[in-house]
Amino acid sequence: LQTIPKFCFPFDVERCDSSPVGQNFTFVLTDIDSKQRFGFCRLTQGCRVCICLLSYLPWFEIYYKLLNTLADYLSKQQVRWYFVCINDLQLYALVCLTCDLPSSFSCMFVFLQHSYFIAPDINGLPTIPESRNLTEYFVAVDINNMLQLYASMLHERRIIITSSKLSTLTACVHGAAALLFPMYWQHIFIPVLPPHLLDYCW
Repeated sequence: LQTIPKFCFPFDVERCDSSPVGQNFTFVLTDIDSKQRFGFCRLTQGCRVCICLLSYLPWFEIYYKLLNTLADYLSKQQVRWYFVCINDLQLYALVCLTCDLPSSFSCMFVFLQHSYFIAPDINGLPTIPESRNLTEYFVAVDINNMLQLYASMLHERRIIITSSKLSTLTACVHGAAALLFPMYWQHIFIPVLPPHLLDYCW
């Protein structure tokens, strides 16, 4: 958990584009038991603030929607609602510790006013346009590169993907990995590579 800030800001903050538009991206931490913990992040206020939610569940659309809600509260300076939402999420997380994972298509209620989220179908392929990752992958990567990338994944090669935009990078990495379904990538998986981990490239 001590490395989380390095994953939330995997770039030189001083050189960051100070665009007011937020960026959503995801990093993955793998523990000793090979369980992946996803960090869903939203950069706001010109890359000076990062809201990060950690989960073992790869529910991209749900967490991005939550991050957008939290960022909206911050940008409108509705700090009270921001903290109410955070407290409600913490309470919900405590309740979830004592119950089973929601089955697909069951409602997952988060205690926000008029808000609820549908748990994704864990047994099916993500679809376009519902899956932001796949949609962005098909927009950003041409067919020849897609085929080359897919073949490289099947041959279990080391793959490095670069992008000038953090949100596009992580969406494409997760989109490419989703296309392996029902198989999955079993090796080192680092969608965002902070500078302190550059040795993994060699």
